[in-house]
Amino acid sequence: MISRLLRLSDRLTWAAAAFSALAMALLFILMLAEIVSRNLLGKSLGFTWEVSGYLLGLIIFMASSWTLRTDKHIRITLLREHLPNGGMRWLDLLATLIGVVIVGFFTAAFVGFCLQTWHSGTVSSTPQQIPLIYPRALMALGLVVFTLTLIVRALVLIAAPGLLEHTPEDSAMPMEGEP
Repeated sequence: MISRLLRLSDRLTWAAAAFSALAMALLFILMLAEIVSRNLLGKSLGFTWEVSGYLLGLIIFMASSWTLRTDKHIRITLLREHLPNGGMRWLDLLATLIGVVIVGFFTAAFVGFCLQTWHSGTVSSTPQQIPLIYPRALMALGLVVFTLTLIVRALVLIAAPGLLEHTPEDSAMPMEGEP
């Protein structure tokens, strides 16, 4: 059960990371277009700065779960280096549970913010008047995936900590019973 949950979480995490990578490529293209436009045409495209800000938020929130799952988050290892394996597991669990509370609170607040944006029909204050529900909802989705990844990590640390040693790429394999 836990193994299946972790594999499902890994797939969701991978999808969020892929979406983040696409957003990063789009950000690169937008900034390149802005540079070319300014240098060759002598004017700004206008919308690129606004959209690039939304893309940056999206990149950060969508990639957070992948960064956690692949152990790339910044960690202070002073305590971990001096604890036995069992102590490290409990310290990791404590840090993960604190992360669930903090990120969960932030996610709930951001989802509420998105619902408020949706109900009010808020648009950006720029001439493009982009409906803000779209970038905010995508950022909220990234936070939801991050929160779920933290919850699954906590469950795995409690029930089967050895499962965290496999890489998310292993989860690309079909689950039992799948073709």
